[in-house]
Amino acid sequence: MFNLGCIYKFLFFSKWKIFPPKKNNFVLVDGAYNPFLKYINKNKFTILYRRGEEINFFILAKCILKFKFSTLDYFKEFIKSASPKLILTAFDYHSIFYRLSKETGIKTLMLQKGKRSKIDKLMISKNNFFSKKSINSFFVDYVLVYNESVKNFYSKFIAGKYYEIGSFENNFKRIKVKPKKEILFISNYNISDDGKISYKTENEDLIARKIYLLAKKNKIKFNILPRNRKNPQKLISELEYYKKNIKGTFGFLKLEKKSGYHILNNYKYIFSTYSTMGIEAMARDSRVGFIFCKSYKNPIYNLWFGSFENLKKKGPFWITMSKLNEHEIQRVFNFVTKSSNSKWKNIIKKYKYLLMKFDENNKIFKKIVKKEIK
Repeated sequence: MFNLGCIYKFLFFSKWKIFPPKKNNFVLVDGAYNPFLKYINKNKFTILYRRGEEINFFILAKCILKFKFSTLDYFKEFIKSASPKLILTAFDYHSIFYRLSKETGIKTLMLQKGKRSKIDKLMISKNNFFSKKSINSFFVDYVLVYNESVKNFYSKFIAGKYYEIGSFENNFKRIKVKPKKEILFISNYNISDDGKISYKTENEDLIARKIYLLAKKNKIKFNILPRNRKNPQKLISELEYYKKNIKGTFGFLKLEKKSGYHILNNYKYIFSTYSTMGIEAMARDSRVGFIFCKSYKNPIYNLWFGSFENLKKKGPFWITMSKLNEHEIQRVFNFVTKSSNSKWKNIIKKYKYLLMKFDENNKIFKKIVKKEIK
């Protein structure tokens, strides 16, 4: 924790707190993301920042006086001072969290942050994030994951009680609307702050163009949900990126204040390359097509639809390609936009819960919290 780089970062960029952490019902580990606010008042949280945003001088001083210099020591002292009934995090890939329940004697709850792919399995074995013996030291009381495949994977390394709930934010109570008979393409345009387009963006424009042309042919309005809709500068770049290949009029949802989930509810036909939002829309019973085209050498090739769940690269409403295949794109397009409601429902029910469960209004989470606070 206290190497020279960390010390420099803490001294000059961290906000310092002098007084002990506030005693509270909940300690949230990592304040960068807190979806629990939907159900728990923010005043009931004490946040344990783990990225150097904030350092508690009182806790740090206690650690130094006890000659305890590890991050785990700091976490333990912080949690002991806050005295919570439950420790939560919305990130499932920080190994220190897996040790907190045993080390503090206070129960822990963890959400799955994003979808998993085959590359996760490869990276874990490559960098030894988990070991064969990690099941003996890693324990989380409540692990809330997307589906059975993720549960089976994590349970080999992290002991605890697992619940298949799908995506926590996607489970927020649905707003019932009548969707427009239009197409919404979920963009995965990725650009760095210095203006360099990421390898993750490969072929996004070409796929969007093919879907646009099919939509035009079938007299269906085509819209794009931009990835950078909260960043005005990147949003302009994203719009120009698509305009270069789509020579025509299309909807572009600029600076939309509504959540992405609310937007998805408004469109009958949705297409995605590899976005988690596409799978979340499918869990909400939307008609979604997945068209993935990345070269074999692309680092994210293994993010294709259903890779973690061992689905084939081709299915009724999805296709995975290394080169564009217009016939396959049209096949997926036709199934999403033209299949009967009965045929769509019969097909989708075979795959929907395999990839993403749906616990509407997070009943499981609320039941756990009620039990622990009581």
